[in-house]
Amino acid sequence: MDQRRMRGQRNRVALIAAAVELFEIEGYDATTVDQIAAAAGVAPRTYFHHFATKEDILFDGYAERLDEATRRFRASRSTTLWGALSETSAAVAEAIAAQPEIFVVRARMYASHPALRATRLRINDDWIDQMTREVARWLDADPDSDLRPRLAATVVNGANRAAIDTWVARDGRGDLVALMGQAVVLLRPSINRIERLVREDRRRHVG
Repeated sequence: MDQRRMRGQRNRVALIAAAVELFEIEGYDATTVDQIAAAAGVAPRTYFHHFATKEDILFDGYAERLDEATRRFRASRSTTLWGALSETSAAVAEAIAAQPEIFVVRARMYASHPALRATRLRINDDWIDQMTREVARWLDADPDSDLRPRLAATVVNGANRAAIDTWVARDGRGDLVALMGQAVVLLRPSINRIERLVREDRRRHVG
């Protein structure tokens, strides 16, 4: 990585850390972009080089986590849909657990601000939509006319959300990967049944 890119990455990390600290101390609404930039030791224009709005800094990394979850699902060597989805959930948990303090503060901001909560719900829906397409491809099913791919993606997302919310309530203490694994394993019979029914339907149509 060249010096310019390294400096840019350091600035981005510093801005996120400064924003999270200020949001926790001053509150989200009271904190300005100028304050975040000053606390990070950069000019305001540097902030806008990395983030378009104040809200964007709270949602940094979501697109990357979705990309990684998709990559892990596609690369899975599991022979079952549940196994592949379990690996996908682990990828999400690992990414969040890498920065526990930052994520916990972010999660609390989402809970206390309706606009931020709405953005989080939209991003959550994007995750479900993407994984619905991936599950449909795995099952060779239609993601629009067959409810089962979306059902599988939605219940796994719900398990992920339950694990994350529980972990946040514990102030980010404990093993999120293990906690999410506990949540997802409870879905194993249902996900296996969805996969079995879809494949049985396809065999009947072929026959």
